[in-house]
Amino acid sequence: MKSSVLIFSTILLILSIILNNNTIFDLDAKADNDVVAVVNGQELSRNELADLLIGIYSREGVDRLIRRTLIKQEAKRLNIKVTEDEIAERKELIVKGETERQMKKNGLKDEEDLNRELEKAGTTIEQYQKSIIKKYESVIGKVGTMLLAEKIIKKTINITDEELNEAYEEQFGEKIIARQIVLRMKRDAEKMLKRIKTGADFGALAKKESIDRTSASRGGRMRPFGPHGILGKAVADSKKGEISEIIKTDSGYHILKIDNRIPRSMKKFSEVKDELVKFVTARKIQNRISPWLLNLVETAEITRNLPD
Repeated sequence: MKSSVLIFSTILLILSIILNNNTIFDLDAKADNDVVAVVNGQELSRNELADLLIGIYSREGVDRLIRRTLIKQEAKRLNIKVTEDEIAERKELIVKGETERQMKKNGLKDEEDLNRELEKAGTTIEQYQKSIIKKYESVIGKVGTMLLAEKIIKKTINITDEELNEAYEEQFGEKIIARQIVLRMKRDAEKMLKRIKTGADFGALAKKESIDRTSASRGGRMRPFGPHGILGKAVADSKKGEISEIIKTDSGYHILKIDNRIPRSMKKFSEVKDELVKFVTARKIQNRISPWLLNLVETAEITRNLPD
């Protein structure tokens, strides 16, 4: 089962439209809080900075502020609140998830490796963690606002037993690890299959010839899938190393190479039901957040006073 960090990463992605207007610059503490910088003795004020940013980001910034305000108004109407503990817990989760992602990306084995790399960069783990939240809130939005939106959407969600059973199969059922080459024309797929069967490198062909550029960039590597659907059923009985026949879908003509098969998990449904509920909830939020927020904007009385 995906960890809570990975489950929540879905929510982080789809809530990227919830943005705030906080200043994102790291300013030195000064006696005069209205001075944001001093250049050769000349003071630069917050008003100058504000005018500059409004000139550059006026429409985008106002729209972000409007969305954030609407979310807070809707939360107030529904009497939905978030606590400081909830915000702190979510920030910890964000930091943990991003740290793990960066460590994996850069080939770091443990926190000791991370600390050594940070020391080389002239920073500490504490500063690094603060920078994660600062960057997150400048791009994604304020954590408290994000939590409000999540709670509002959750109130509209009902989860059925059928959805949980489907999620259980998706997460714990048998998985097929495969590569694919996708072509537009059947005759091209037939020629490609002959080349593969005569020993051509599957990964190299996928990179060069496949029209599915997402998997092509990875040598044809697909996301793990179960023995269901058109592709899954077509290779349900295939063994590791085998090449499929040509499979037609709405995307084109597929040729699959089976890299591995992962057997069904031994975990019982009852043992993971709570995690499945979180997973399905996150996915439903992903599907509902954009239309919900669009409707919120369209039904509100909004007057924009900034010039174009």
